[in-house]
Amino acid sequence: MIGRFNRTLWVAGLLFTVNHTAYAHHSFATHYDANNVVEISGTLSAVKMRSPHSFFEVDVTRDNGATETWEVEAHAVPILRRLGINQDTLKVGDSVTIRGPRSRRPEKLLLFGARISTTSGEQFEMLDSIRKAPDNRISDTREGIRGVDRLTGMWMTFISGQRVADSPMPLNAAGILARDNFNAQFNSSSECVTPNLPSLLMIPYIYEITNYRNTITIFHEYGRLSRQVTLGSTEPNITDPQFGQRTGRFENGVLVIESTGFPALTAGLASGWEPNGNGADIPSSDQKTLIERYTVNEDGSELTLDYTVSDPAYLTEPYSTQIVWYRIPDDSPIYEFDCDAEIASRSTQNAVPVE
Repeated sequence: MIGRFNRTLWVAGLLFTVNHTAYAHHSFATHYDANNVVEISGTLSAVKMRSPHSFFEVDVTRDNGATETWEVEAHAVPILRRLGINQDTLKVGDSVTIRGPRSRRPEKLLLFGARISTTSGEQFEMLDSIRKAPDNRISDTREGIRGVDRLTGMWMTFISGQRVADSPMPLNAAGILARDNFNAQFNSSSECVTPNLPSLLMIPYIYEITNYRNTITIFHEYGRLSRQVTLGSTEPNITDPQFGQRTGRFENGVLVIESTGFPALTAGLASGWEPNGNGADIPSSDQKTLIERYTVNEDGSELTLDYTVSDPAYLTEPYSTQIVWYRIPDDSPIYEFDCDAEIASRSTQNAVPVE
């Protein structure tokens, strides 16, 4: 007999599907089995709210009286805070029920906390929070805003379509070889390396665009990176060499940013957690170029980003695709993102290669 807080364990199949499940920092499907969903009820014995991921420990009493300690992985601090979770929400000693897909490593009592319920009746949906457009998306009600200023404000996107499969990018022989040799347990994510472009453009964190005297700044909450570009200038902007050097222009309602001068990077073309990587990082060379094209819809609620990335060292031809950002209130809080190296390594080393 399974009650809400009777501290028993049960298994449910087919609740989540891999092709619709993803989250930032590492590939979901290399860590968790979407067809092996479990629910545990017990007492929180450890709470570590960190970035890029948080971990909880739950003591679960089995029917035979034995106690098992389950490890639960969850989102980074900014996402938890937006869900209403802080250090006062989930505390050591609290009774919780947690439901989610179990680790692909059978020897580990580990699951991803897709849904967390408390005795007070609160319920937090972890996966849904990043797989759909933000609930607080709004139209642009500012008066007299024209030109490139229509793109300014706060934005957020969401992740969908990630799976462990071939990359949609047109990889050449070197790109295929690099992808095949990807190590899911030891990679740039385990070393707290911020995702590069274009991966950085599809993380479900806040983006803020500002314009000051014709210099556009795109701030990324993840990694707290600011990229600047002075419109119409032939002198490239460089804020961090890892993210290239940029020139930009605004023409016919489109903000165009062209970036070159990237260094060679182990995850420069794609990261394993996003649809271009589909389970594996794809490197880039110093020949990588990126063109971003930003347009906003009529009511200012959606910003469409079309981008083209090229790198003859790993791609047979340039690759183009599209991302949509959604406007959120300008007073939305931006949270600190401090990557914890121990947590990052702990997270990635839970991975299992998926064929």
